[in-house]
Amino acid sequence: MNAPDFHKAWLLHRRPYKERSVIARFLVEGHGIVAMVAQGVRQSRSRYGPSLQSFHQLQVCWRGRGELKTLTDLELDQHVFLTGERLYCGFYVNELLLRSILPGQLVEGVTELYQATLSELQQDTPLEPLLRSFELDLLELCGYAPPLAWEAVNGNDLQDGARYRFVPGRGLIQVTDSQRPGQLCYSAELLRALAERDFTNPDYYPGFKKLLRQAMATLIGERPLQSRMLFARKKPG
Repeated sequence: MNAPDFHKAWLLHRRPYKERSVIARFLVEGHGIVAMVAQGVRQSRSRYGPSLQSFHQLQVCWRGRGELKTLTDLELDQHVFLTGERLYCGFYVNELLLRSILPGQLVEGVTELYQATLSELQQDTPLEPLLRSFELDLLELCGYAPPLAWEAVNGNDLQDGARYRFVPGRGLIQVTDSQRPGQLCYSAELLRALAERDFTNPDYYPGFKKLLRQAMATLIGERPLQSRMLFARKKPG
């Protein structure tokens, strides 16, 4: 009898299915996002239930040829526990992956990015630079990275003191003083800092977040992220 074919995986999301089961969506090394029915895990005596938690590093195997597989075995590789803000950031990262990658789509480098991000979330790494770097990396891996070093109309380098708006599908367009009212625009200095992953100036953080939110919308759509709303509800005030 052949040994089970295990693959490294992380649970990104689970939801109830029938009385005792769940549909679990995993990020699986070499396979991308894979949805599986995990049977009986909502029973108190399930041997998979305690391990089937977000962020744990797992080994999984499955059967089935359709889009929805059946989980046949699971082993725990590594416990990963996140708390507080880092827990909500982890949910945000998971949801971005689920919204960015289609089932069965293999995006090279995503599992390595996810594993590295989880490792940083377990440490004292500042969260703003970590999340912005993750977003930039994910956009690059999926082919949606915004051009941050030149102007879209003529391809010229960004000009010191100039301001630019980001147009999805085109890039950066320089705006004049008369065009700025009501426009979401960014300084050349902020854009260069983001392009160079220079997070030393906290004053740029709100602009980084706004621009990357615009860029991510071209990949994941405009539907609100549940994790973002959850995080907003948990913030004081």
